[in-house]
Amino acid sequence: MRLIDGLVIAFIWDFDGVIVHTPHEKAWAIASQVYGAEGFNHEFYRRYVSGRPRLEGGRLILELLGVYEKRNITTEADKEKLLKEFTNYKNRIYLSLIRRGEFKVNWDAVKFIIKAKEQGVIQVLASASKNAWSIANMVEVEGYGKLVNIFDIDVSGLGKTKAEVFSKAMNLVRQTYNSINYLFIVFEDSLQGLHVAKSLGMKTVYYGNTLESTGLADYHISSFKSLDPISLIKALRCN
Repeated sequence: MRLIDGLVIAFIWDFDGVIVHTPHEKAWAIASQVYGAEGFNHEFYRRYVSGRPRLEGGRLILELLGVYEKRNITTEADKEKLLKEFTNYKNRIYLSLIRRGEFKVNWDAVKFIIKAKEQGVIQVLASASKNAWSIANMVEVEGYGKLVNIFDIDVSGLGKTKAEVFSKAMNLVRQTYNSINYLFIVFEDSLQGLHVAKSLGMKTVYYGNTLESTGLADYHISSFKSLDPISLIKALRCN
């Protein structure tokens, strides 16, 4: 770590859809079909599930797509029981897909992270998913062994909400790298993640081909291939 213009800089990374493209959406779709959650599609996933911890996303599927109502489930205890059953089923599907190799590494993002790390920027893995570490531990990266080793801090899955995960990331950076001034920059592909990051006072980089006009992204990219970490930092400081 080194100071850049007197600041400790930390890049806070979402995992699914940014660093590695994983079959979360496919697993949710299969589980939703089995449990009778009619209306689950890409738009629903993007708006209500993507970027959220498993229980939070699962609860929204069961509530908004009427599964509780169809099954005449009214008590909180029964809702929680079905929620755990549903999300555990989804996770088993997800892990099965991962074991079959149904994920794709965004190597341009990995190269960008390594370049930023070498320039003194702290790298934090802050996925809402508890499975991020296990996948990052499966991928080989030259010079680092495993993908997980390119990160200085990993708080993936350590929170019931995305806000808890991001807050823990910020707190651990402050505890580990003592300074007065910090700049936290979040890389996200979900509107939920961008909203949470902005609410916590972080700068936001949206990675993707489209973005609704929400004002949530301070910077928008569709590729990491020609992105320079220091130039990005300077642009965000002026934003």
